[in-house]
Amino acid sequence: MIPTEPFAPETAEQSKSTDKNYLFDDMIARLARGPLQWHLIVTIGQPGDVTDDATKPWPADRATVDVGVLTIDRAETEALNNCRDINFDPLVLPSGIEPSDDPLLSTRSAAYSESFRRREGEKKSPSAIQVPVTGKGS
Repeated sequence: MIPTEPFAPETAEQSKSTDKNYLFDDMIARLARGPLQWHLIVTIGQPGDVTDDATKPWPADRATVDVGVLTIDRAETEALNNCRDINFDPLVLPSGIEPSDDPLLSTRSAAYSESFRRREGEKKSPSAIQVPVTGKGS
């Protein structure tokens, strides 16, 4: 994912902040100015490229294709739509997309499943973060 907005390093003020939500607050402020977008760039592998070891990068000259854009145009407070009951699984893929033979995928799948199982037993309360009205969808 490549952002359409250029990367800006953390400011000195941000790095000294005791506010643990400063990145979230920054995202809300950016959304108030307009949608946030990222391009999904896919690298095309070639015969012989390593697919079972994520620590070995492919050569930099591999062809890439921009296959779509992720756009976020609003944020909603978690209190209305609690998202903590969602489990991420890197092996749940849409039709037409197959996992590589990287063993980390199944390891992550199992670890995320166990994390979700443990969180299911926790008491859930609404999020303390409230999102101000932002973006077109609000």
